[in-house]
Amino acid sequence: MRDATCSLLPGIQPEDVILTSGGTEGSNTILAGAGHGTTVIVTEVEHPATLAPARRASDHGASVISIPVDSHGRADPDDFRRALSDARSNVVLSVQWANGETGVVQPIAAIAKKLLKARPDAFLHIDAAQAVGRIYTPALPGVSAITFSGHKLHGPQGTGALAFAGAAAPASAGLLVGGGQEGNRRSGTQNVAGAAGLAAAIVGRVAGMASIIRRLATMRDRFEAMIQELVPDVHINGLGANRVPNTSSIRFLGVDGMALVAHLDRCGVRCSQGSACSSGSPEPSYVLRAMGLSEEQAYSSVRFSFSVLNTDDEVETAASRVARIIGNLR
Repeated sequence: MRDATCSLLPGIQPEDVILTSGGTEGSNTILAGAGHGTTVIVTEVEHPATLAPARRASDHGASVISIPVDSHGRADPDDFRRALSDARSNVVLSVQWANGETGVVQPIAAIAKKLLKARPDAFLHIDAAQAVGRIYTPALPGVSAITFSGHKLHGPQGTGALAFAGAAAPASAGLLVGGGQEGNRRSGTQNVAGAAGLAAAIVGRVAGMASIIRRLATMRDRFEAMIQELVPDVHINGLGANRVPNTSSIRFLGVDGMALVAHLDRCGVRCSQGSACSSGSPEPSYVLRAMGLSEEQAYSSVRFSFSVLNTDDEVETAASRVARIIGNLR
C-alpha cells in the first residue's frame, strides 16, 4: 500500500505513508490538536471533515481564517498570501484539491508557492480525496501532507492514506495513541486486508490513468451537452473553472432540486444535492452559497458524478430521464 501510494503521489516516500480509515480521519488528524498558538487557514468550501475540526480548533483558542471563493468556486492564492503574512503564530493550512460537489480544482501549486514565500514554516495539508485518480497530482514544493480515501478509487470503503511530503507531522497529529503502530502516528491494529485492497485499486488506477481521465471527461461532457440541449434554463456551476472530469453540478431554474433527486432515484438515476456526504441535509449547499448563489439557486442545483464503470448508454439514459422529469416538474 505504501509503495502504491508513492506511485500515485510523486515525491512521497513509503515510510511517510500512514494507512487510515479514509479522508475524514486524515483531515481530522492534521487539525486534531490545533488550539492556542495556532492559526488555521481553510477555504469556505472545504469538506465538513475539515471545517468541523477547524471550528473545534477555534473553540480551543486557535485563530481560524476562512478564505472566500469567486463565482466559479476558486480561491485566490493572494488571499492566502495576505492571511499568511498576517499570522503571528504557528500556521496550519488545510485546502481541498478538488471540490466534491462542483468538481472545481483549486490552484494548489500557486497556493503552495505563495506559502513558501510568505511563511516557509507553515504546514500545508491537501485534502485530495476528490482529486487522486481523476487528475494528475504532481509533487509540489511547499505541500506538507496529503490525504485521500480509498473508495474514491474503487478501493475498499473505510480505507485511505495520510502521506507526509518530507515534512514532520504537526504537533496535533495523532488521533489514536497507545499501540505504537504506524511509527506512533496512528495506533491500532492495521487493516491488512483493506491495505491490500487499497494497493490493488491504486495500482490499477495509475496504470490506466490517462484513459480513465479521458473516459470520465467524455461521459461528463456528453451528459452536460445533452442536458443543455434537452432542458431549457440550465446552468453548470463552476463551468468557468478547471474541474475534475467526473463531477457535474447543474442548476435547473425554477425546479425543486430535492424533488428532482427523489424522482430520479425512483427511476434508477442516482444523484444528490450537495456532496454525497451531505446529501441528507435540508440546508442549501454552503459550497454554492459561498460561490454567490442565492438559496433558491442552490436548492435548484443537483450534483451528478460518473464512474469508469458507467456506460455511454447509461449516460444518455440518465440525461433523457432528467429532461423528462424536469418537463413534468415545471
